[in-house]
Amino acid sequence: RRLIADLEAGKPEIHERYLRAKDSAEKTLEHVRVSGRYPLCGKGDINTYAVFAELARTIVAPNGIAGLLVPSGIATDKTTKDFFGRLVSSDTLTALYDFENKAPVFPDVHRSFKFSVLLFGGASRQTEEADFVFFAHRMADLEEKDRHISLSRDDFRRLNPNTLTCPVFRSRRDAEITKGIYRCVPVLVDRTRQEGGNPWGIRFVRMFDQTNDAELFQTSQQLEKAGFKRDGPRWKKRKQVFLPLYEAKMVQMYDHRAASVVVDETNWMRQGQTDATSLVQHQNPEYSVEPRWWIEESHARSALAEDGRSAHIVFKDVTSPTNMRTMIASLIPHVGVLNSAPLLLTHRGISMRRQCCLLANLNSFMLDFVARQKVGGIHLNFFIVEQLPVFAPDFYDRRCAWSKREKLENWIAERVLKLTCVSNDMKPLAEATHFKPLVHKWDPAERVQLQAELDAAFFLLYGIRRDDVEYVLSTFSGIRNGAEGVLLGGSALERILASYDRFYEAARA
Repeated sequence: RRLIADLEAGKPEIHERYLRAKDSAEKTLEHVRVSGRYPLCGKGDINTYAVFAELARTIVAPNGIAGLLVPSGIATDKTTKDFFGRLVSSDTLTALYDFENKAPVFPDVHRSFKFSVLLFGGASRQTEEADFVFFAHRMADLEEKDRHISLSRDDFRRLNPNTLTCPVFRSRRDAEITKGIYRCVPVLVDRTRQEGGNPWGIRFVRMFDQTNDAELFQTSQQLEKAGFKRDGPRWKKRKQVFLPLYEAKMVQMYDHRAASVVVDETNWMRQGQTDATSLVQHQNPEYSVEPRWWIEESHARSALAEDGRSAHIVFKDVTSPTNMRTMIASLIPHVGVLNSAPLLLTHRGISMRRQCCLLANLNSFMLDFVARQKVGGIHLNFFIVEQLPVFAPDFYDRRCAWSKREKLENWIAERVLKLTCVSNDMKPLAEATHFKPLVHKWDPAERVQLQAELDAAFFLLYGIRRDDVEYVLSTFSGIRNGAEGVLLGGSALERILASYDRFYEAARA
């Protein structure tokens, strides 16, 4: 904005050209939004490729067919969901062939960019099942019959009922496993239902935006200068309290103390760098991670509408289907949180023990396998999380099949609490769930085993066969030969499979 303002005085002819271009762009956007010609794509953050796709759909002859080369977001993004959903619901979608630019097909475009050949017909040219190929690199890849996956309108309604957007499968086996899960397990939030579509009462909350709310953030130097005194992870002055402001990079699975943030002002981008918590620090229950900023407690309570719970579930928004894990969630204490780690809140009637079960479900390898079929970019958007297959709260009322004296809720919650209640700042959660002792010892070997047991349990609960369990786990990098697993006597893969076999036999007995 400063550079543009300087143009008016320094280079008035360029400033005049800028104003004309700006006026033209604004008039074009206004036409797209209000002309009525683009009801499906003429809203939100308008992208010209989507508008041209809708124009093609409008003018194609009833028995004609249109072929477009467009970014793959046409099928996976929320902003284009109405357009792609209309193709699906009208049975006019013929095929979508998704490419990664790794070859590269387009040398001047980044190699991670994804684009698709999109084929659709006119109103009279309908197809019961559309043909899909994903992650192709060259046109020759389309000749491989095993890469082709057929999806019907009913498949889309089952897999993504709210948006009818397209899942992204790497193979037919991935598609069959995923479709099998959705036949048995409902989505987290089904917005197509008038009643009962949100049994957890899920509400997503972005507490603070790193840009828009920046004036509310205070550094330790600012607070100290203002007369505040440090009290553990908080700063206090009389009745005024500032809470730590968490970022997603500070959190890992079942670990709200994964890393502190160190500021490197010499960096042009990403000045906040992580300082991973050591084993000795993890084993110290008094230790708390150091954030970049603190936020006044009254602002945090206002953002949560005075929720007042002992802990909250957060998940990491920035992700990728090629990361080792796509969904990473944790319980955190009463702190402020930036938009990079949205809160997933349930209605007040859901106990904290039952929320522990929800957390275990979110962190399971099986749910992660499905999540990576849904992520087209680098964000785990709310509309994606809503359409993941998640067991309803009353599912955990049943007896545990492999430990028949226990209720499933208690079997899962006890393990989650052992993984979570490892520091003094999580004592309120331990008290709310009647967990003893209030602080559990941080033991790396035990933690690996507890997570393996939880993953094995959810494979069984999702009804996954032993050979499919091995296949699903094989799609995750680092699980077979991770350094941590070697040090602790056996990889995560071996521990999960051993637990699965043990639970399966116990359930049959």
